[in-house]
Amino acid sequence: MGRRRKETYSAAAHHHDHLKLFQILGYYGGNGDLELAAYMLQNANALEKIVIDPRAQLDKAIKATKDFSENNEEAARSSARLRLPPLLPQGVELVIL
Repeated sequence: MGRRRKETYSAAAHHHDHLKLFQILGYYGGNGDLELAAYMLQNANALEKIVIDPRAQLDKAIKATKDFSENNEEAARSSARLRLPPLLPQGVELVIL
């Protein structure tokens, strides 16, 4: 069984006033991914688009983990479709690959 974090930690707010595009590559749909996306949505004042890509984005030197199959990718997409829209500020486009 995998370990689960019992506490949620908050990062200090730091505004990213020039960030227009934020991409999360290798999004699994877990709480950590959601917390990262939520942090950026709250602190990137100029954000226009957030891109969620659950596909493994690995270079030739690193091999994808065996347990991340197409089913896991679809589960990550479903999680993003369900959990991220309520967090989106007005005018920010959500793209899920």
